[in-house]
Amino acid sequence: MERYGDFGYHHHGPGVLGALVVVLLVGLALAALLWLVLRLTGRLPEQRVAVAGPRPDGALETVRLRYARGEIDRDEFARLSADLGAPPPPQ
Repeated sequence: MERYGDFGYHHHGPGVLGALVVVLLVGLALAALLWLVLRLTGRLPEQRVAVAGPRPDGALETVRLRYARGEIDRDEFARLSADLGAPPPPQ
């Protein structure tokens, strides 16, 4: 019987650390495969960047543009803005 050092046994196999590396590599390969399948089938959600703050009101934007173009006067602008829920313009 061969002896390695003074321990009296042969070392066979990868050991605990080697088994952990194999498990991690297999898990990584499965995760990559899953991501690829979801990506190719279009089932991954789109990544969107959230913008802080309220969304602009289209009707108020139209009133502001009309006032800026000179299509309506200040009184009409104030009335329409108030009707749409905007704070009153400064005096």
